[in-house]
Amino acid sequence: MIFLVLINSTIFILLSFLHIYWALGGNRGMSAVIPSVSENQRFYKPNIYATFSIGGLMGLFALVTIGNLNIFMPYIPVSYFQYATIGIGVIFIMRAVGDFTYIGFFKKATGTAFAKNDTRYYTPLCIIIAFISFAIAVLGMVQL
Repeated sequence: MIFLVLINSTIFILLSFLHIYWALGGNRGMSAVIPSVSENQRFYKPNIYATFSIGGLMGLFALVTIGNLNIFMPYIPVSYFQYATIGIGVIFIMRAVGDFTYIGFFKKATGTAFAKNDTRYYTPLCIIIAFISFAIAVLGMVQL
C-alpha cells in the first residue's frame, strides 16, 4: 500500500506545483491543457484564483492520500482518510467520463491540441489516479 500512496501523492504534488506555476504567471504548456472549441478559441480562460484553488486542492489530495498511512492517527481517525480517498477516486472517475462535449472519454470535440492530449494523457491519468485511490482505500480497510 505504501507504494500506491507514494504514486498518487507524487502525482498530486506534481500537479499542485504545476497549477501554482501557472497561477504565478507561467505559461509553458498552457496551450494544450485548456479545453478549446477550435485551435484559436478557448472554451474558457481560468483566472488566477481558480488555478491557485486547483493547485491547493491537489496538495490537499496528496495530504489525504498520505493520511491513509496512519501518520495522523492520534489526531484524525484513518477511516476519515479512507472515505476521503474514495471521494477522490469518484472525482477522478467523473473527470474521466467528462462532460460529453469537451473533456473525457465521451467528448464530441476532437481535433484540437487539448482533445488529443486529453485522449492520450489526461483522461487515462485520471483513470489511473481513481483506481489507485480505490485500491488504497480498500487495502486500508482490509488491514484494519
